[in-house]
Amino acid sequence: KTAKNRMQVETEYRRMQDVRRHPYLERERRLPADLLGSERFAGRIRADAHGNAVFPHFDEQGLCGYELKNRNFTGFAKGGEKGLWFSHTKSDDDRLVFAESAIDALSYAVLHPAEHSRYASIGGEPNPKQPALIKAAVLKMPAGSEIISAMDCDDPGRNLSQVIGQVVEHSGRSGLSFRVHSPAKEGADWNDVLKARRAPAPSLPTARPRRSSSPKRPGL
Repeated sequence: KTAKNRMQVETEYRRMQDVRRHPYLERERRLPADLLGSERFAGRIRADAHGNAVFPHFDEQGLCGYELKNRNFTGFAKGGEKGLWFSHTKSDDDRLVFAESAIDALSYAVLHPAEHSRYASIGGEPNPKQPALIKAAVLKMPAGSEIISAMDCDDPGRNLSQVIGQVVEHSGRSGLSFRVHSPAKEGADWNDVLKARRAPAPSLPTARPRRSSSPKRPGL
């Protein structure tokens, strides 16, 4: 285990650059460049010195960690802890989508586009602080909004959907609807669905992946 060090996380994150295109995300994950650079997601994806795609997590105090993704590599910030990765929000949003990973949330946005949707990732199995962050995100939605749990189609994903559903149920807010929307194929996530539907992206320069952080559960 690594001791938590928010200052270290913030220092490392400041060294990274916002990206509107990323070879790994476009070529291997089939995420279109226009989505990555859109108003909804601009600034929510960075690249580190090793070429890893970086997805920042936030808690009630600000930046607390970040997901790292690259070919055959999944990691998390050394010294960080999971909060929520979040898209930008708009005052007229009426749908909030929770996914297991940022890539799954982005994939869902491609497959099920909706102008007034915001997206969040919990980064896999929730830690003790994340239910409160999920609740805070739910409470910010206006009356009549829909909360969607877009988790993987497997037992861990179904367990996560139960967690989201319980948070919504006990949020104290009326006028919110909740539903689970998982891929039809057992074992699939939303990026699997996207890759099956989209042709490969044009070739882009690739960076050699480097393992700079502790690995997380494969598939997230």
